[in-house]
Amino acid sequence: MAITANVDLGNDVSASSCYIIVPNARVIKNEDDSFSLVYNVDIYKDASDRATNNISKQIRCRAVDHHKTTYDPTSGEQNAFKLAYADLKTNSKLSSVADA
Repeated sequence: MAITANVDLGNDVSASSCYIIVPNARVIKNEDDSFSLVYNVDIYKDASDRATNNISKQIRCRAVDHHKTTYDPTSGEQNAFKLAYADLKTNSKLSSVADA
């Protein structure tokens, strides 16, 4: 699973048609007995850069790289990766989002 999108890197700089993956997603229980979905995001120039699996090919964007959002275990969907991609697609730093 992956998406492509234009990424606003800040300071009027953007990267077009990036290949974006969620390499890990997990649900954690908070001290107040609520739950959170925590996931990381890897951004690459394109799918061939991703295929190299070389960390130096990753594009950094602090507004996209790491997320924590609320999670409702009774909501129906239990797949943390599906939920992470759905949340990621709503990120304001991404535009022209499409499934890859």
